[in-house]
Amino acid sequence: MQKINDIFGKEVINQTSGEKIAAVQDVVLDRDLRQIVALLIRGGGLFSDTHVVRWNAVVSMGDVVVVRAEPPLPTLKDDAEVSELSEHANRITGTSVISDKGEELGSIGDIFINERGEVIGYEVKQGMLHSDRYLAVENVQATGKDAIISRVAELPRVKDIHGNSPTAAPSPTASEEDSARHA
Repeated sequence: MQKINDIFGKEVINQTSGEKIAAVQDVVLDRDLRQIVALLIRGGGLFSDTHVVRWNAVVSMGDVVVVRAEPPLPTLKDDAEVSELSEHANRITGTSVISDKGEELGSIGDIFINERGEVIGYEVKQGMLHSDRYLAVENVQATGKDAIISRVAELPRVKDIHGNSPTAAPSPTASEEDSARHA
């Protein structure tokens, strides 16, 4: 599990040559905001073009992003799909989160993704005196440019998610364990 905001600025390294290509400038999601389509990178220089690294070329992501891509990488202008998605993208960070009952729950602070680049949830900020909350993607009813609508009003704290990983399954309750033993 990783937060999308942690990807910005990471160096992108070519797996074949071991050379630094550039740093991540932006992340492009699909129209449904459920999957990373590409990373946008820009090398040094005032007049350098923005280049596209498709998500399927990402080998791993840790301190750096390792990619399987041979230069020259396509520019943003050369990749029509990514260019259109990027051009029509809305900023998600700061978007209001509202329950389906009309309650304001906070605003998006970050997006959690898994190793396949799939959006698995959102970090919801509820103000300076409140801890961050977690909205699982399964609980999202709608995503729009002005708000994300949640099917649930009670959101767990990010730090309380089992194993500190929103992707981990919750621990079974005692009655669930008893049921499993008797099945």
